[in-house]
Amino acid sequence: MRHLLTAFLLAASAAPALGREAALLVGNDSYDTLDPVAAAGGIGDAADALSDAGVDVTVARNAGRAALLDSLRGLSDGTAEAQAVVLVGRFANFGNESFFLPVEAPGTGPVDGIAAGIPVSAVAELLARRPGRAVLILGAPEEGAFPDVDLPQGVTLMLTDAGGAVRAAREVLARPGAALASAAGDDLRIAGFAPAGLSFLPDAPAAPQPVQATAQPVDIEEDYWQLTRNRDDVAAYRNYLDRYPGGRFATEAQARIDRLTETPETRAARAESALGLNPAGRQDVQRDLSVLGYDTRGIDGIFGSGTRSAIRGWQSREGLDATGYLTADQLARLDQQGAARAAELEAEETRRREETRAEDERLWSSLGDSRSEAQLRRYLDRFPDGAHAQTARAELSALDDARAARGGTAQGERRRWQLTRRENTAQGYRAYLREYPNGRFAEEARAAIAELDRARPQNREAEAAENALGLSPAVRRAVEQRLAALRLDPGAVDGEFDQATRAALRRYQQSAGIPDTGYVNQITAVRLLADSLRDVLQ
Repeated sequence: MRHLLTAFLLAASAAPALGREAALLVGNDSYDTLDPVAAAGGIGDAADALSDAGVDVTVARNAGRAALLDSLRGLSDGTAEAQAVVLVGRFANFGNESFFLPVEAPGTGPVDGIAAGIPVSAVAELLARRPGRAVLILGAPEEGAFPDVDLPQGVTLMLTDAGGAVRAAREVLARPGAALASAAGDDLRIAGFAPAGLSFLPDAPAAPQPVQATAQPVDIEEDYWQLTRNRDDVAAYRNYLDRYPGGRFATEAQARIDRLTETPETRAARAESALGLNPAGRQDVQRDLSVLGYDTRGIDGIFGSGTRSAIRGWQSREGLDATGYLTADQLARLDQQGAARAAELEAEETRRREETRAEDERLWSSLGDSRSEAQLRRYLDRFPDGAHAQTARAELSALDDARAARGGTAQGERRRWQLTRRENTAQGYRAYLREYPNGRFAEEARAAIAELDRARPQNREAEAAENALGLSPAVRRAVEQRLAALRLDPGAVDGEFDQATRAALRRYQQSAGIPDTGYVNQITAVRLLADSLRDVLQ
């Protein structure tokens, strides 16, 4: 699970000699549940143009996730000198990562991207094996639909709308000598490696001219590069780049400068990058840090400032250099600590649940078989979502019915109060008070309004936090299944968070010692789903 997608990112580490150019073009114009992307249907024209120009082309139309992975594996196994990937369709964005969505993706939220999509960063890492000859074109239905994607060195990224991506592939990639930078404009932006004059296909060679036999020509640039390599210092490589800014060895020269001038932090970043952590593996790290008490500001597979700060905090506590980047040994240590702490939390939560359940049973048993209204209300005040809460409310209703039958409460008011209690909204209680300002249940209505008013700001904030997670129906069902497995009675496992689900969430949160809002937030998700969180999101 930690190394999803890593296999084909590293598959060509011992590739044979390189040959011609290759391109993978994916056009998803028809999704199962999402709106179509009409312009993606033109991907075939771009493929024809590239094929006519001598490029080895692979085309995938309306591809599912399995087909996308197969196509990328095929690209990783290739021996092309230059490679291009064109992805046209719908994307899901989260932080500074973007996910290309297969046709079966249920939505465009961040969880949908993590669960079903292909990370753009993984595709870029794949292309980075051809530094300076690697092009990635992304086309979405709406212009400007992409975040600032982190790119490895030597990869050229072109971002535009769906139609612009098809045109760029057809008119720029497929035209020998066409500078990639010439495509930039209001509707297309270029990021990453994009020196002036860089093209995907080289200029067609000029017709050979008859010449007289002479001595072997001297390759001045080759000789100069050999001298530069012999010196092997920053000044020598910079002199080479000043003399040959677009030279054959420019990419290697810049890479050597970067290596010679890198800081301890960049060395640590490079070492972490070599671990090949994919989004699922990064989610593992964030989950472990969260379980250990460090705030990563999301379990999203994106190592932003929150995650880096959390890593530094953990490294400091462990007596390690606080670089914010992980080594292989640190990754193993963190994983071990996270698993141990998750098990401790699970045991603590189980103990709290059992203690709460036992206290619930003791209080209910102490009320005896003939429970008074005051006793029932005392029980509900202590355990509003308790094991016997439904019975207590039914007995209260029976007591009220008996009172009404004796003439203590008008039948009409009784029926109105039952409807009001079932609705349980501040608006409903106020409507009851307008009709029965001095009614039998007036004090209870005022108390309920006060409680709802106190809870409203917290509930709004908790609801907003849950909405920000973008939980799909499949994830909601997984939450309900987990609550059911813990015997917390969430009601039907149907992906709908109804009152029974909210009550089960509150019971869980109470036992876990976290704010019992009844809504799912990051902490609740991490604690509730524990080691199964990654499987749920997938």
